Amino acid sequence: MNTILQDRYWLVVRDKPGLLTHMMRFLAGEAQISFEGNLSDCGFPATISHITEDASILKRHTLSPRQDFIILPLEHDTIRPILDVVLPDNRYKDNIIHVQIEKRGELRFDSYDQFHHECIVCFLGVPTKFLDDLKQKGILLSWTMPYKGAIRWHG
Repeated sequence: MNTILQDRYWLVVRDKPGLLTHMMRFLAGEAQISFEGNLSDCGFPATISHITEDASILKRHTLSPRQDFIILPLEHDTIRPILDVVLPDNRYKDNIIHVQIEKRGELRFDSYDQFHHECIVCFLGVPTKFLDDLKQKGILLSWTMPYKGAIRWHG
């Protein structure tokens, strides 16, 4: 049993690749995205600079077995090349275990455990109007803010 912090929104997703695409587009600019998992099939372009170790905000979440990890700049010109790697063959959920996006030094989006339905969150830096728009487009089924003392059960 894990107590969930109050600084995030829980997302119930209908279209996972659509959510990733929209989050990347919305958050691009002064941002970074990290991917963790089996990245051997994810040949990110050499023209995009990258880091393969934890940063201050974007961190590995699987300690054992150690997974591949990469941090890429999330700018408007890197969105398409990144999506061209992670979307084909469902790599965004079959090869990649965890996705995180930070913008201007603050975590804004997390998806853990291969887009598991209980492990997709965004943080207060993402406006609720944007979440409402994603719901209107059919990408989200719903989103909620945890109530005080909320508990999320795993298992």
